[in-house]
Amino acid sequence: MSSTLDRRRRLLRTAAAGAVVLVAGLIPGTGVAVDEGEQSVGREFAHRCLLPGGERPATVRISAVLPRQVPVGRPVRVEQVTVRLRLGPEAVGDLRALGAAGTGGAARLTTKVAQRGEPTEVDWSQLSARETKLPAEGDHTIEAAGAVPTVTARSGGELTFSAGTLTLDLLMRTADDAPTTPPGLSVTCVPVPDADTTFARVAVLPAPGASGRPTPPSVDDSAGRTDEGPAGDGTAGGGTAGGGTAGGGRDTAKDPARRDGADDDCPATDPIPLPPTPGTGYIAGYSNVAKLGSAMFLKDPGFIRVNMSKAIQFPPPCNPPDGPQFTIYSDATFDHHGKPQIPPARSTFLTFGFMPTTATVELSLDGPIELVTRSYPPDEQTGRFPETTTATARLWVRLYDVKVDGTPLPVGPKCRTARPMELVLTGKGSTGGSGPEGYTVANGGPLTAVSTIPPFSGCGVGEDLDRLFTASLSGEGNYTKMTQGPLCTPESPHCPDPPRPKPER
Repeated sequence: MSSTLDRRRRLLRTAAAGAVVLVAGLIPGTGVAVDEGEQSVGREFAHRCLLPGGERPATVRISAVLPRQVPVGRPVRVEQVTVRLRLGPEAVGDLRALGAAGTGGAARLTTKVAQRGEPTEVDWSQLSARETKLPAEGDHTIEAAGAVPTVTARSGGELTFSAGTLTLDLLMRTADDAPTTPPGLSVTCVPVPDADTTFARVAVLPAPGASGRPTPPSVDDSAGRTDEGPAGDGTAGGGTAGGGTAGGGRDTAKDPARRDGADDDCPATDPIPLPPTPGTGYIAGYSNVAKLGSAMFLKDPGFIRVNMSKAIQFPPPCNPPDGPQFTIYSDATFDHHGKPQIPPARSTFLTFGFMPTTATVELSLDGPIELVTRSYPPDEQTGRFPETTTATARLWVRLYDVKVDGTPLPVGPKCRTARPMELVLTGKGSTGGSGPEGYTVANGGPLTAVSTIPPFSGCGVGEDLDRLFTASLSGEGNYTKMTQGPLCTPESPHCPDPPRPKPER
């Protein structure tokens, strides 16, 4: 029994962790445009990796594209990041001795970003590698990539990027495409002593009149911050299921920071509070996970409660002719058995491209959904009034009942994103004589967004599985399409049971 549990734990950590990447890092993202252009870097470093057969030599090569220089205060991002780890025949023999015919997984790398001798350690935990078959003879190369935090210099001077210790969690499979026994292997790789592991340099231009006093570079914590939140029981902090403004939410009718159209030369007017119109309905849809190349189907529509038109805002006299004629503020919350969440969804993915992983995904609100509807002047040809609605939600993403290749993976009750995921859905529609078209809050319709899934935290029972889920799920470019059905309101014909929408792909 204990050996079975140990195997499951190893599989969990391995499957969760995955990635044989050793090394140095880069700072990926949307590249920084500078007049001096970009530079492509490629450096190799000697490392020593501890494997079952002993300490083995390895070579790590880092390739990336990054700016040659940036002004002080501008985030430094690196694109086209590739990390290649080359293991020699002895290390390959150690893997074969475990029954491995291929490897994949995840990794965490500690890097140093320094300026004028002031270093900042940056933990890169979103590196992942797809399965790579072991060669019949010779070296074994594993290629990995992933997003890492940006770094911002607060003073002028050269920034240097250096590689540090890499912790690898390898997921191994046999020639019969089954997990090895044990299925995973944790490996630590360190640079050889006294080696210069600098792989990139970026010039930071000081601001005019700056004192030049050194200030350590700062790290964008959006890639690794852990926010305070609910205790992991599946309920979201703030938020209520029974109408009204959910706890923790801002009252947009009284909050000047939420005024529409604020401009130094054209100050916004104050929103005017209104008695909100209650409404209820359903919403369903699909959400892509970009790293996995697949989609999660939210087949059971979620029940929503909406406070429509709780405030209205008219534009100032200096408003441009094609600007909004007025802006309507509303809010909403989910209601699933009294909790601000939608029904849990069961999804199956191919983790790292080769390991079938099934999990139940729970999405819980952290505060109310804020809806802002802007109505524009009528179209000259149709006479209809275009409108655009944005629905901004903060969602905790929790995983449970996880199975990897059919084997249960104990992730515990608190396996979720380290902070809420911000989802900004947009719907476009119009109103006119023939009735509403496209999306309107009262009549529903399609809403779309592209979001970033934050890193995961609290995953694993006796084993830290955060890296596994962060490497396989977290990152940018996740397309979401939700379809809201018509609402039941005091004046609508869709009561008492509003229609359940069919998700649109």
